[in-house]
Amino acid sequence: MLTNCQINNFKIFSTVGSGAYGLVLHVVDIITHQEYAIKAILKSSSQPYPVDSLQNEIKKLFDFYQGRIILPSIDLDSILQLSEEQILKVPHYKEIVMQLRVHDHENIVTIHQVLESNAVTFIVMDYHQTDLFTSIVEQQHFTRNGNLIKKVFLQLCSALQYCHENNVYHGDIKPENLLLDSNDNLYLCDFGLATSSKNLVPNVCIGSSYYMSPERILSNNDTSIFPNDKSDIWSLGVILINLTCIRNPWLKAHRVEDKTFHYFIEDPAVLKRILPISDALFNLLCQILKLNPYNRIDINQLKSEVSELTSFVNEGPLSNVPKESKNSICSSYSEDQYLHPNAIAYDCHSIQQDLRGKLFNITTDSSFDSSAPTAVASPELAPHINPTPAMINVAHDWY
Repeated sequence: MLTNCQINNFKIFSTVGSGAYGLVLHVVDIITHQEYAIKAILKSSSQPYPVDSLQNEIKKLFDFYQGRIILPSIDLDSILQLSEEQILKVPHYKEIVMQLRVHDHENIVTIHQVLESNAVTFIVMDYHQTDLFTSIVEQQHFTRNGNLIKKVFLQLCSALQYCHENNVYHGDIKPENLLLDSNDNLYLCDFGLATSSKNLVPNVCIGSSYYMSPERILSNNDTSIFPNDKSDIWSLGVILINLTCIRNPWLKAHRVEDKTFHYFIEDPAVLKRILPISDALFNLLCQILKLNPYNRIDINQLKSEVSELTSFVNEGPLSNVPKESKNSICSSYSEDQYLHPNAIAYDCHSIQQDLRGKLFNITTDSSFDSSAPTAVASPELAPHINPTPAMINVAHDWY
């Protein structure tokens, strides 16, 4: 519908992604022949809206100008200077401000221009044709290369650490929001749910359920204070399982609504029965997936632990992964003092007390949720005793 239309000097090749908060176009600069991604956001609302509404607005715009529109570019520094009060008047700019604060990091997608029409804002960014979901599930790109897993995961940690240091909390870490270039470098994108608030906002439960922390899922009608950075850490743990096992551990980190998560709370060793993970990875996951967010491992420790791992799974190529220096794995690895603490054992009783009654008592079943779909199987990995949720592309909402 929009192919060959033109925005300034950008010619549209195709639509590469869409979701509740935007439409992403693959474009080429007709002068430099450089490829870019342009994310289009409807200006009338900061709430989710039908993709058809946005596509219709863009189509009307191109129809009126006969397929080519010329739009003014907004100065990026002026956007960064917007106050909280000003952002409230133009809420669709919040995403742009969040990304601009951190887009100078080498593992975060760069914003090059912001173009304005009366109805739609167009954000011109770097283009990368592959996301992590496609690379893991469809291309099986990580099944034989433990060092590659370390590389992309540590790049993600570096990007996320930079965000947190600049008071940007992503809130929607998932494989669809992680892009890869031809050299397997990772780039964090889609800051549509990002916030500068250090703590979770009560009564707001948004994100992708597979990757949301339990405190984010159970934030409704709760006055407890939970840190946003630790919620992002939880998501990193699920991403690490994705990379090493091509699976999700559960559908939702909710004790009542997800039986597998319920059993995990009762006995964390469940992970070793439903996933082919090594003892070393299990011990690390126990530090990441702590129910009390204040007790979760911090990013510096997490980077150190991952770099020191010598196995991810029990059998196959990922069962023997050499230790690597931080510089050889990830060029953006910071020069911190690294520690290698012993794995901290899970204390199930204290865990249940940590969220002060939010984990409701339910009858323990004798089997895992039979409704959970069978996972995508990697031939190199040992078969699982129990089914675990397959990785499902919840929304190809790139950028």
